[in-house]
Amino acid sequence: MSLLIAIRIKGTINVREDVKRTLEMLHLKRKFNATVLRDSPAVRGMLQKAKDYVVWQELPFEKAVELFQKRGRVSKRRRLTLEYLNSKGINSFETLVKLYDEGKIKLKLIGVKPYFGLPPPKKGIPRRKYTALELLERMMQNGN
Repeated sequence: MSLLIAIRIKGTINVREDVKRTLEMLHLKRKFNATVLRDSPAVRGMLQKAKDYVVWQELPFEKAVELFQKRGRVSKRRRLTLEYLNSKGINSFETLVKLYDEGKIKLKLIGVKPYFGLPPPKKGIPRRKYTALELLERMMQNGN
């Protein structure tokens, strides 16, 4: 299996109710929220339904590890740390991503938020067509 990154790029004004529910099921409740999803036909269908509000792409393993390290949260104000993972029986961020990709753990069950709050991209969103990884890279540069 592989992982997908989905980033919401538009707000909530004039969003149809069915699309709004789909965005909530994908954990994309706010603009510039991102989520890591397991690739499946159901997830692809939901992303296709919300295509005007999100960008998505396959997420390489290294980028997924970096995303969990830099932007992972346990609660609203508490970052995801290696000590927290050790307390849950997971010895590294690489192991966390691998177990999540294989479907052996669910993020909510170990207390990790299934979404990532990202800052707006550095230098704004370009007018040309862009990939989710390019946008993620620009957002990660802007954040701490």
